[in-house]
Amino acid sequence: MTTLDPLAKKLKAQIAALREITRAISAAWSLDQTLALITRKTARVMDVDSCSIYLLADQNDLVLKATTGLAADAVGHARLKLGEGLTGHAAKTGKPIAASHASRDPRFKFLPETKETMFQSLLAVPLIARGKVIGALNVQTRQGREYSDDETELLAIIADVAAGELEKAMLYEEIGGLKEAIETRKLVERAKGILMKRNRVDEQDAFARIQHQARASRKSMREVAEAIILADQV
Repeated sequence: MTTLDPLAKKLKAQIAALREITRAISAAWSLDQTLALITRKTARVMDVDSCSIYLLADQNDLVLKATTGLAADAVGHARLKLGEGLTGHAAKTGKPIAASHASRDPRFKFLPETKETMFQSLLAVPLIARGKVIGALNVQTRQGREYSDDETELLAIIADVAAGELEKAMLYEEIGGLKEAIETRKLVERAKGILMKRNRVDEQDAFARIQHQARASRKSMREVAEAIILADQV
């Protein structure tokens, strides 16, 4: 049996890790699941204490969307301007950035809601899909750590794989939301027609009744419309 040298062993392990991550996130069926899998698998593969994903909410804001080590309450709330902090800098420049003691770096931006004071090192890489930056991925450790070129390259490759999957997941979510909105509108239109005929009211009054019922019952417009349609069929 041939004995692999340390470099070959390391390369083999990295390839196996990438394969595992690719398979895992390809099997994810929602954006939230994809985000969670990426952070969890990356943290294990990179042997770090935290992995976080920030996605562009608009042209200038990065929002924390998933994390394995930061405060869970910060997800959806913690924000960085594009170019702000080490992670924002990686997203703006499109290049990896690392610091063995992040808080000492002049570009560091502390986000108190994340409770990240327990971490020392930070390595951030951009998430780029089809030539467009969609966010950034970072890893952190409690102890100071000098990230090697190999580690930086591995995280950059993970980010490349992740960005493509995240873009697809976001598109599917957007399409799903659009379909939901169209279907809801159709149901509300049917319900309005039923109320207009039953109560001899105009379209505006019928819509106001559906809206009032939704607020009073703390239900969605779709749920109220479905109930009106169901009652009419009985």
